[in-house]
Amino acid sequence: MEIAKYFSTSHIEEILKTYFNINGKVEPLVGEMDLNFHVISITGQEFIFKIPHASRTREEIEYQVKLINHLNEKGNGVQVPKLVVNKDGFPITPLAGEQGGVHHAWMLTWLPGKLLVDFKPHSPELFAAIGLDLAKTTKSLESLQHPFAKREMKWDNSNPLWIRAQLHLFNENEQEILSYFLALFEKTVLPLCDQLPSAIIYNDANDYNILVNQEGESGFNIGLIDFGDSIYSWRINDLAINCAYLLLDKLEPLSVSGPTVQAFNQVLPLEDSEIKSLFSLIAIRLCISVTHAAINRHLEPENEYLSVTEKPAWHLLKQLREVSPQFAEATFRHACGKVPFERYSQYKIALEKIEVAPIVQALSEESMPPFIDLSVGSRSLGNHENYSTSKQFSKTIKQILADLETDCAIGGYGEVRPFYTTDAYLFHGDNGPKWRSTHMGLDVWIAAGTDVFAPLDGKVFSFKNNTEHLDYGPTIILEHVIEEDFSIYTLYGHLAEESLEGLYIGKEFKKKEAIAKIGSPPVNGDWPPHLHFQIMLDMLGMEGNFPGVSYAEEWPIFKTICPDPCAFLGIKKQSNNRVLSTEETLSKRKHNLGKSLSVSYQKPLRILRGKGQYLFDETGRRYLDTVNNVAHVGHEHPRVVKAGQAQMAVLNTNTRYLHDNILEYAEALLNTFPPELCVCHFVNSGSEANELAMRMAKIKSGATDMLAVEVGYHGNTAAAIDVSSYKFNGKGGQGKPDFTHLAPLPDSFRGKHRGEKTGAQYAYYISTMIQELQAVGKKPAGFIHESILSCGGQIVLPENYLKLAYKSVRDAGGVCIADEVQVGFGRTGEHFWGFELQGVVPDIVTLGKPIGNGHPLAAVICTREVADAFANGMEFFNTFGGNPVSCAIGHEVLKVVKEEGLQENALEVGNYLRSNLLDLQKDYPLIGDVRGPGFFQGFELISDYIAMTPAEKQANYLANRMKTHGILMSVDGPDHNILKIKPPMVFDKSNVDMMIHYLRKIFGE
Repeated sequence: MEIAKYFSTSHIEEILKTYFNINGKVEPLVGEMDLNFHVISITGQEFIFKIPHASRTREEIEYQVKLINHLNEKGNGVQVPKLVVNKDGFPITPLAGEQGGVHHAWMLTWLPGKLLVDFKPHSPELFAAIGLDLAKTTKSLESLQHPFAKREMKWDNSNPLWIRAQLHLFNENEQEILSYFLALFEKTVLPLCDQLPSAIIYNDANDYNILVNQEGESGFNIGLIDFGDSIYSWRINDLAINCAYLLLDKLEPLSVSGPTVQAFNQVLPLEDSEIKSLFSLIAIRLCISVTHAAINRHLEPENEYLSVTEKPAWHLLKQLREVSPQFAEATFRHACGKVPFERYSQYKIALEKIEVAPIVQALSEESMPPFIDLSVGSRSLGNHENYSTSKQFSKTIKQILADLETDCAIGGYGEVRPFYTTDAYLFHGDNGPKWRSTHMGLDVWIAAGTDVFAPLDGKVFSFKNNTEHLDYGPTIILEHVIEEDFSIYTLYGHLAEESLEGLYIGKEFKKKEAIAKIGSPPVNGDWPPHLHFQIMLDMLGMEGNFPGVSYAEEWPIFKTICPDPCAFLGIKKQSNNRVLSTEETLSKRKHNLGKSLSVSYQKPLRILRGKGQYLFDETGRRYLDTVNNVAHVGHEHPRVVKAGQAQMAVLNTNTRYLHDNILEYAEALLNTFPPELCVCHFVNSGSEANELAMRMAKIKSGATDMLAVEVGYHGNTAAAIDVSSYKFNGKGGQGKPDFTHLAPLPDSFRGKHRGEKTGAQYAYYISTMIQELQAVGKKPAGFIHESILSCGGQIVLPENYLKLAYKSVRDAGGVCIADEVQVGFGRTGEHFWGFELQGVVPDIVTLGKPIGNGHPLAAVICTREVADAFANGMEFFNTFGGNPVSCAIGHEVLKVVKEEGLQENALEVGNYLRSNLLDLQKDYPLIGDVRGPGFFQGFELISDYIAMTPAEKQANYLANRMKTHGILMSVDGPDHNILKIKPPMVFDKSNVDMMIHYLRKIFGE
């Protein structure tokens, strides 16, 4: 830019002194035509000084001055810069330029904030805030009048057809895209131009003109700058232009636009004509942008700012080219609180006037086939193994039909199905992985070869054999004319191949005429024989097939495009219990359950199914579980489930009767321990196990005082809380009992003693506490500790800590208790039990949580000496401890760990995880420490390495953002700054890769 050479920064500094009495530093900013300078005065005030191109008239600058003053007076609180007058009191300062040109310079206050293009993350809350403030701006400008606003300019969305003359600048593919959107504009927008409200609009709400200031985690203050392109145009263009830039670099542009459209509509309700035009106008802004970029590249190839959005704009145009304009309109209508698909209301009225014939003979009988439930929370569907393969799923369907004593069953519309959540249906969206899981058709489960009939007079719209690439198999779509200019379409999937013989587009079928036969595997994608029947009120530009399932967030839209087939066919749905909303569930929970029962995450999850290392919510979304060590061998492991079901069907009783299960399990469990640990006592929970262990220690030692570690957690019983400083020193706690003595948390990273060789230093506190007890004539009953401190922050005990501590305790007559409730069963990888990392053998080991893979089962393992001392004549009896069902489940868990190599998996994948976390630490110094073996790892966030300041806020942010991306993580540690990783033992390397990928993304925020 030539004027940039004339107006150097030193020249600008002199101008500011002369005309504004401002001394300070000047930094040039990028711009398209004008010069812009960031001014910082010596008093700390900040301004933006603007020198327009000489071609810009005074009238144009006066227009912008009036517009900015108008917004400051009537902008409803929207943040915009304020004018700064020169020392003579005028807002415009004429400056002489090269060759006698005049530049009408002016100055504004500097608006704080980060440019939207640089701000992360682009959340729904942020886009809603932008939509609200943009609408306020657009509404405020409606009352502004100025003749200059009605000028012609090529950045006006209402006049894009000049682009056609520039098509020669593009390749063939680009020309097709531009021509498509220009034709769409002519078809959908121009006929409505007289209905589109017009006013002066901002016209330039792009990601370089929007400033963001964040308040809290979801509060935002939005600022708007640069009103040079403001013109008189259609009001909807402000929203369209803003959406065009917000959607850049997004994987799901249509979904992402929803919060902005919804918020804009709250302030400035959109008319139907505006909603119909919005999609086309979004694309038109992008077309204008790439065309300007192509022109400017020839004129000013050195000015990178002129084509800064060209590449992402082309990418977005290609994405939008694949979007149905009708579906986009329905999406925007939904965001505005309207019925998404306009013709849905017309369809409902028409449905009352037509008579529909049954599509299979079974639906015409007086006794309607029963409905079956294949939803994500269905108990009829049962364990995930029942649908893991097509063969197993066929077997499950047959069993369901047999149990119902029927040859035909129906169901599925609006059903969220777990078998659509496999990687075959996976899509990586802007907020992590997602799946099309909501079923949009009606399934009729019936024998292969069954005839299918036309429900109404119709003709073949399309047909296709989708066997190769889809699991639909042969598919036929009929078109039925309901009224003039109104047709509906019916889809028939999973047909026999012979159904396509002799078909042609336009072939007519009479109502009740046979049109096809139901197919069988493998032609129909290995599904059990059934008919998929679906209604479409619009084909959305498709033929040959149509989506049979939708994403959860698109279901409110799709159900007005694909209405319920039961209503169409006159099938009365069986009454089901209504599923409560999340708000209703929380309300009932607070009313009926204790208030101290908490929920995870800022936005709680409703979890309905588990499978391996995954949990599924009511929308079918699959979450990667990185923290649930209770489901040790994987959520609802089929072998464990079967073992429990099989024994439950035969017998469950207490241990006063002889039964082999408890003996077989006890023997298998003891074989995993050193020979000194040779006696089992079975209970129901880790809390019970620790309570019993301390009772044993007190009886064995004849003492009552217990030694424990700071921030330890050992359960929820009174005795367990008495040794758990995580609880008694926490919120609502009563403080340390006199008989409990706490050793400092042996944290080698941020504790009292730091570094690798701190074991002796931390163990010294144990011996000191014992000496203090002995000084008053007491001794310790026992020392209880976690083999790796979980609530303490995944603290791995320093080398030799337990060896030295155990010696001190035993020398004083105390008992050593290793709490393996969370650490054991091969989780550390290198060893089966966590205490083995220290090379010691405890006197008592307590087990819980993982021992039953979620079933209430726990155990106390002790030496013969401890067991004999405990057998003092008082009977130990636990009604449910060691019952046949629990022992069958526990034994199967143990077998699965061994036979599926899960300890070896914890070692291999755990090392891979650690390596990746260490690489992540190199890139993000916020990670202060990575620690833990196998599948018992954690990383600590530190914001200041000198003060070792825990980054609690960032840790909570990270955990909640990972949840929005489909990965469940949790915060731990006394300062709540440690992310713990204790997944089910079936966690694999692909899970690590996924977790690290999204950790990188969110650390980048």
